[in-house]
Amino acid sequence: MKRVTTVFISLLLVACHSSNPIKLVYPDKIYQQTEWTENELKKEIAIRHLHRTANTSTHLIRLNGKEFPHYHDRHDLNISVLSGTSIIHFKDHEVSLQPGDVTFIPKGTYHWAENTGSIASVVFAAFSPAFDGKDKRRAE
Repeated sequence: MKRVTTVFISLLLVACHSSNPIKLVYPDKIYQQTEWTENELKKEIAIRHLHRTANTSTHLIRLNGKEFPHYHDRHDLNISVLSGTSIIHFKDHEVSLQPGDVTFIPKGTYHWAENTGSIASVVFAAFSPAFDGKDKRRAE
């Protein structure tokens, strides 16, 4: 009976997830589902750059492993978890994240993320100002 209940709940969750896929809405485009390439699926961290202005850049990040502890000295970061589970680590504490959770990381904050599920987690990340890929200083 326990196995039947577990299978039923799993199927229900899959049905709920597939019937309401998350949309990322931009004025000129709607991203409904991301198909990751074979190369991206092999990476611990894959990044899709979505949009960029002088003030902000937005990205989809697929995390299948973990980041190294680091700082962004010039960028604030907002993260929304779209799928999967992970932990965001700070200098003196950590927080478990699941779909729907939002994290704000002000510039200069020690942090790193770690996937905790059996599948990769995917987040929507917004950097302000726009991220150039260079402002990631490893923690000592």
